[in-house]
Amino acid sequence: MREAVLLLHVTAGTAGLLLGPWWLVARLRGRRGTAVAAGDLAAVAAVAVTGCALALTAPGLGWLVAFGVLSAALAGTGALARERDWPHWPTLQPHLLGGSYTALTTGLLVARTGIPLAWVLPALVGQLPIALAERRLTAAAAVPA
Repeated sequence: MREAVLLLHVTAGTAGLLLGPWWLVARLRGRRGTAVAAGDLAAVAAVAVTGCALALTAPGLGWLVAFGVLSAALAGTGALARERDWPHWPTLQPHLLGGSYTALTTGLLVARTGIPLAWVLPALVGQLPIALAERRLTAAAAVPA
């Protein structure tokens, strides 16, 4: 049973890592990307659920449950920020969606390499694209429609 959950976890994680940039490209091209966004959010949710199940069934890994829940919350909140036109959404959305994608990338690197640097490298590398996205969205929001 654990192997099946792990396979679903890896498959969902791969989908999330592929659909995130696809969604971004759709948005950059002026499309809503609703189906891709839904797929990405479903993949992140599946990673969170299966990750929690795996963490709770392995000795000493229960602390990872918080990361799964936080990652899914970041993705969901990031998707809602723009759709609901929350105040300051151009500032919030890149950090929320970028944080979720950073969590997926961190999970992949930690699982594949096991080196301690894998816990911080995605967050460090992700700062530049997140800052550029925030700058672009803030500038676009400042232009009157």
